[in-house]
Amino acid sequence: MAEHKDNLVENAQKQLLNIEAFTEKNQKALMIGGGAIVLIIGGLLYLFMQYLPEQNLKAQKAMYMAEFAFAKDSFDLALNGNAAYKGFANVADNYSMTKAGKLAQYYAGISCLNLKKFDDAIKYLDKFSTDDPIIGALRLNALGDAYAEKGQMDQAVKQYQNAASFSDNEKYTPLYLFKTGAAYEYLKDYTQAEKYYTQVRDLYPNSDESRDIEKYIARAGAAAK
Repeated sequence: MAEHKDNLVENAQKQLLNIEAFTEKNQKALMIGGGAIVLIIGGLLYLFMQYLPEQNLKAQKAMYMAEFAFAKDSFDLALNGNAAYKGFANVADNYSMTKAGKLAQYYAGISCLNLKKFDDAIKYLDKFSTDDPIIGALRLNALGDAYAEKGQMDQAVKQYQNAASFSDNEKYTPLYLFKTGAAYEYLKDYTQAEKYYTQVRDLYPNSDESRDIEKYIARAGAAAK
């Protein structure tokens, strides 16, 4: 027992000596590594505590007038700005790391959609992402509209489906379901079209889309037979 205890003590001493030897041998490297870690942490703190908040504030100020133009449906002015103030495109490109800059990507995408610049709309909307249940679904719906306008109905169906499943909203979800049904009907997949029209009727009977939904269900159902 005593011998075993002596061996444990001897092994522990050897380990300590090995650690001391390693530290002495690599002291310079450890100091450099430790300094690098401090610099990285300091840089990250500066980035998230000071630089990005300052940039976000600048982006908010830069897009203020663009938001005003957007609210008035002046989409070209909202997107491109003028000599007096910047548009969403400029803010999205120059402040892409900030929350306001990311939101500018969404607004730029919607502006492009209204200006019939469908490729640009897809480009901006693809860059934007959010967990917000309303805006997130609106983004997917807008992507569906852009693809539909380009005649890419397979892609449009996917985006409308994603919009409908992104969140449950009494105002918007029945619209996304209806659009999914309409896209399937365009693709002559009448079984799927009838399925989504029926969901509008059964899940959202008080929605605007549900008012005339029976005729769409009947039409798709008849074509599916």
